[in-house]
Amino acid sequence: MSIIEQLVSAVGVPNFTVLIPEIIILITAFIVFFEELFTKNRILISATTVIGLLLSLLSIFTIKQGDLTLYGLYVVDGFSLLFKLFLLISTIIIVATYRRYFESKDIYFGEFYYLTLFALLGMMIMVSSPNLFTFYVGLELSSITTYILVGMFKTKNKKFKDFDYKSKEGAFKYLIIGGAGTAVISYAIALLYGATGTFDFMEIAQVALNDANIGLVSGMILLVLGLALKAAAVPLHHWAPDAYEGAPTPITTFMAVAVKVATFALILRVMVEAFPFISKDWALVWSILAALSMIVGNFIALRQKNIKRMLAYSSVAHTGYITAALAAPTGMGFAAFIFYTLVYIFMSIGAFAVLTFLEKTEGWNNTFDDFKGLAKRSPLIAIVMLVFMFSLLGIPPTVGFFGKLGVFLALIGSDIWWLAVVLVIMSIVSAGYYLRVVSVMYMYDPIKNISFNINGVEKSILILMAVIVLILGVYPTVFWGISTQMSSLLIAGIGR
Repeated sequence: MSIIEQLVSAVGVPNFTVLIPEIIILITAFIVFFEELFTKNRILISATTVIGLLLSLLSIFTIKQGDLTLYGLYVVDGFSLLFKLFLLISTIIIVATYRRYFESKDIYFGEFYYLTLFALLGMMIMVSSPNLFTFYVGLELSSITTYILVGMFKTKNKKFKDFDYKSKEGAFKYLIIGGAGTAVISYAIALLYGATGTFDFMEIAQVALNDANIGLVSGMILLVLGLALKAAAVPLHHWAPDAYEGAPTPITTFMAVAVKVATFALILRVMVEAFPFISKDWALVWSILAALSMIVGNFIALRQKNIKRMLAYSSVAHTGYITAALAAPTGMGFAAFIFYTLVYIFMSIGAFAVLTFLEKTEGWNNTFDDFKGLAKRSPLIAIVMLVFMFSLLGIPPTVGFFGKLGVFLALIGSDIWWLAVVLVIMSIVSAGYYLRVVSVMYMYDPIKNISFNINGVEKSILILMAVIVLILGVYPTVFWGISTQMSSLLIAGIGR
């Protein structure tokens, strides 16, 4: 045996076969980077991005057996593969809306594509993190690239100078507050390492079982607050409205869907795997954050005149609905958390996609006045928007109803009545702005004479999202079964 072979056998070679989805995304990002550098061919850049995403998506189905690889720093299991699957699907749909929107605003840059891929890579690392070190790397890769994406509304067209300013303002706030969140998470990791002597989630759990000292509990609370900031939970949400409103709308969709879903997946894995034996502590913190997010997000959304900003505060409220499930640290609560996170993808993509496609129309500013009489001007857009508003509100037979019902039942099952009552009341309050969108579309005459420019692909995206929301609302058992299975998988792995 040669010296090289001896070294390899001693150190071990990581199992790169389970990393194929991430490797494909990384290679695609560099290919798109060089295409932008040397050709600037818009169709080629778009096609390469979508093809890379599709190949990565297909490669997930080739992974027959998971593994703990990269010397224990990376885990590929059913939980991570499920979220990677949905992250890739949502990114493919969102990227399909990029080119026509960017061209209509005169802000087309190839950087949008490869930065999106790098952000996605960071999210894929996040959901596969069994270790504080890996999770930090993935979180920062995702965050830094997203900061840049938010601030890229740069145009020489004087008509869009106001958007340019809002984009820079939103990116700056996101950077500063996000940086503060990173500092909090860094300090939390330092405290946890000092208290446990390890970065590994499972080893931290074992230490917590035997000695949940003040350093460990303090580190856990700081970690919860840092992750809550990344998820835009109140009172750590102040970056979200300006960043969501200022970013190009497809990037807002990417933030509201992919970034948020990856953050939720990370939160659940960290809480369940690293701190299962002190769940009462973090459940209390999450219940308070959830209640504040539902109350503040919904009441401020009522006062908004711009629907894009309204949806930003709605997203804050939905952070509250989803994280409320963590107040019930049981199999039912975790299943409700996963189910709501997955179905939120479709109704959120749908709602923001409507704004993306309508914004390409000259003179459209996403105000309630713009939406007046939309049912008479474009019945298709109005009906799909109605479906998305009903689902975000939680009206059957849309899937949003079952998302909130699952969280409600989990809270009742754990005797957390006060938070269940807050969830119900705030859902009623949210009707004030969701139904307002519906009313202006159907109960008013058009104020502006606008001709919409929406092609077949864009209409297909809207119809697909609306159909999925309705089908899952009638038949939610498949997604609920998947969520229950993933919940059981996480619980079974505690202390392994």
